[in-house]
Amino acid sequence: MFCKKHLGATLAGLGAVAYIVCHFWGYVVPADLQQLHMDLLRMSFIGWTGMNVQSFVLGIVQSAIWSWLIGAAFAIIGKWCAGSCKMLKK
Repeated sequence: MFCKKHLGATLAGLGAVAYIVCHFWGYVVPADLQQLHMDLLRMSFIGWTGMNVQSFVLGIVQSAIWSWLIGAAFAIIGKWCAGSCKMLKK
């Protein structure tokens, strides 16, 4: 079982690492897929303008924040479900 206390921080770190891999993957993909890759990043991250430092920092921050929020939501739902299951067993 996941530690509910650290789930948000863990997912935030994983989200930031995933964004870093995705950002640098844009330099590796073939030329015909680069535009699609950039369009997907532009749709996914607010303020993303291209392969530059500003977009890189914005993407990391947004990935970490959204991942932390998702982790916190899972922790809250998991805590609620655990309480509900204990009440049903009684």
